Amino acid sequence: MQLSRAVFSVEAVKRASYSLMALYDVSVTLSDDDIVCTLTPATKASPMETAERDFRREVVDQDLRISIEQRTEAYRDTILGLAFSRTGLQDG
Repeated sequence: MQLSRAVFSVEAVKRASYSLMALYDVSVTLSDDDIVCTLTPATKASPMETAERDFRREVVDQDLRISIEQRTEAYRDTILGLAFSRTGLQDG
């Protein structure tokens, strides 16, 4: 299966691979324009007839999660900074 590097990040593919590793072993290689993924069953019970669909869905999910993380990073850092500034853990 090929995924466009212009659309998806390698990080999203890695996260998707990790998320589905109980079902599929994923081999990832890079070309100039694509991320090439080869899926093999992790167990005899792995549903290979839906492997490509499942993997594509997971890559999209992980890609969106990364996008949200990047967009909300400043807010998250501010909230954590405020939370830890009121604990007294920094006094010393």
